[in-house]
Amino acid sequence: MVFLSRKKILHNHSRIVFPIVLVAVVIAGALFWYVDAPTVERRASTPPAPTAPISLIFVGDIMMDRGVKQSVLNNFGGDYNALFANAPYLKNADIAFANLEGTVATSGHNVGSRFSFHMDPVSVGALKNAGFDIVSFANNHVGDWSMEAFTESLQHLRDNDILYAGAGSDYADASAPRIIDVRGIKIGFLGATDVGPDWLAAKSDTPGIILASNPHLPNIIATAKQKVDILVMSFHWGVEYSPANARQEALARGAIDAGADIIVGTHPHVMQRVEWYKGKPIFYSLGNFVFDQYFSPYTLEGMVADVSVDPQTKEISATEEVAPISKQFVPQPLIPFDESMLVTKKFTP
Repeated sequence: MVFLSRKKILHNHSRIVFPIVLVAVVIAGALFWYVDAPTVERRASTPPAPTAPISLIFVGDIMMDRGVKQSVLNNFGGDYNALFANAPYLKNADIAFANLEGTVATSGHNVGSRFSFHMDPVSVGALKNAGFDIVSFANNHVGDWSMEAFTESLQHLRDNDILYAGAGSDYADASAPRIIDVRGIKIGFLGATDVGPDWLAAKSDTPGIILASNPHLPNIIATAKQKVDILVMSFHWGVEYSPANARQEALARGAIDAGADIIVGTHPHVMQRVEWYKGKPIFYSLGNFVFDQYFSPYTLEGMVADVSVDPQTKEISATEEVAPISKQFVPQPLIPFDESMLVTKKFTP
């Protein structure tokens, strides 16, 4: 077990260097120790009481290319940390989660997507500094700049100690839960996309992502649940600028039936309704968190879901607030959530 400060994490394939006193022992063998689906342990600088609720913060799509990148250059001297200046709740949570919408790389080539996102790798450091522990990397934009950029992105996340769900070096890695231990409670994360790109589906010997259409997804969820106390399932799904649909509902409820405890959704770029099913929350779409979609008030606000887990009973409770997004594409201080903020029908930008 590796003990790290609360905001220091270890990726599924991160390297653990043995102490110098053991170098002589291991020099003839492997220098690094790799483990399958390791448990990363959290220790706060001031440990809370063992009975204190475990706090999980979920936010939606983060995209730091295009207009966001230009805003950072024009308004903040290239400092991506400015994007998260109003979000102290990320660091205050035991775990902070988002969807990273696109590659973070210098390599690759544009494969011809209508909208292609290729973020500066420097921006990943801002995610770490903001307090993010894990991102979903199973979405329709992670293949925008080819397999080369995809695999480089995974490396940048590992280098910055940020876990990623739904993606990996091969099928076994992509389908394995990322597990974070908070005061003895194991929180697992899986990710899948229902909007492609299908060509990037992970294979036994090929990097890629997990598709929501994978017929083995219920088994992936059930197997992951056996390893954790609380299992989070992230879906990239639905129709952009629309309310939640029957397909999302079926996937969400099926995932809970298979063992998931919390469902978080992204992709529609607008907030969608919250549902409780068998005592488990479903956040159908968190909307945007950092994005340059200035064309609608619905795309310039995002849900911040604050989920609490009772470490003794494992009961889950949740509250929702909203982060308005400024003209500089910076999330603003939180305001109360109201269902009147939800779209009632699809709109076209």
